[in-house]
Formats: sequence, C-alpha cells, structure tokens
Amino acid sequence: MLAVLEKWKEGISYQSGLLATVCGVAALLLVVTDTYTKPLIAKRIEEDQNALLTEVLNGAPYANKVFANADNIQFDGSRYEIYPVKNAQGTTTHYVVRGTTEGYGGTISFLLGVDSDGVISGVRILSHSETPGLGDKIELAKSQWILSFNQHSLKNTSLWAVKKDGGTFDQFAGATITPRAVVNGVHQAMQALMQQLPQVKPTEETTDGKQ
Repeated sequence: MLAVLEKWKEGISYQSGLLATVCGVAALLLVVTDTYTKPLIAKRIEEDQNALLTEVLNGAPYANKVFANADNIQFDGSRYEIYPVKNAQGTTTHYVVRGTTEGYGGTISFLLGVDSDGVISGVRILSHSETPGLGDKIELAKSQWILSFNQHSLKNTSLWAVKKDGGTFDQFAGATITPRAVVNGVHQAMQALMQQLPQVKPTEETTDGKQ
C-alpha cells in the first residue's frame, strides 16, 4: 500500500496539483499583503505631503485644504498631480505639483511649490531609493542642494541641467545621475504646470538670472 502511495506521489498529476496549490497560496498572500499595505502607504505619503507643504511654499500662508482635490494630468509620458493653494480671500497664490522621476536606484517622488508668477518657492523629496551617502543628498536633511531650485522659473533658467552638462545646478561628487534626474523631473513638472495653466506667466528675467 505504501509503495503504491509513494508511486502516486511521484506522478505528474500529484506534483502539478501540489505546485498549483503552492502558487495559489502565494498569490493569495500577495493579494492580502497588497490590500493591507496600500492604505498604509497612501496614508504615509499623505502625512509626508502635509508635513512638507509649508516648506515647498516657503512659509507662505494658505487657507484651503491643499491636497483635498488634485488635477491629474499627463505630460510627455509622465503623470502629475496639481493642487491650487488659496489664501483667506480665496485667491490662488501658489500651485503644488506632485511628480516622479527615475533616478539611479528607482523612482524619486517629489513635491514642487510654484507661486502665481511661475517662480519656484520650494522643492522637497517625498521618497527615493538612491544610494546612501551619495544620491541621498537630494534630501534636505543630508544637504542644502534641494534649495538650489528656489526662485528658478522657466523664464530665468536657460538650461535645466547639472553643471557637468552645461547647466545651472550642481551635481554630487561621485553621483551625477541622481541630481540630473531630479533637475529633469522638476523641469518637466514645471512645463506640465505651465501647459495646464497658461495664465501662469513666467516672470521677467533679472540681471543676475534669478528672481
């Protein structure tokens, strides 16, 4: 009897059934995990956004729930979320853009604040997977580099690139891909905003090239 049972276990039908069962259990676990973690991840991103809002607005006051409603747009193959920022009188003073760009280690998510004249008030990184000690200098906690976007606009910045590529922005020693990706991502987000909101007119260029 045992010999027959062992022979049956070695059969193709038994092995196929066992494999199907294992795959089914694994798939179920992935679905359950995804269902459980998605809301947590979304909540964490929302908390991070709210924490960084004042920073990307450079301290400008606001009276509305900025992240309550998003205008989702597609531009040059990328997706952006645009949020109007209003004062107590209901006037739009700024726009906040959430976007992504591909860095060295994966997707970099960022927030961009732009005033009603089309000038950047601030940029902050929401999440990334860049190399610690090199690419992570895009975080304000690691370096002041992200502040270099302040006061830039499409009008006053002729070449959105790192200095290694002939542009305005510094790169990191031993890590050019990451800052290059962020510069390109912010530039594209600015273009997306201006296309969506043509009434936002970039301000005139000053003699030093910045506002």
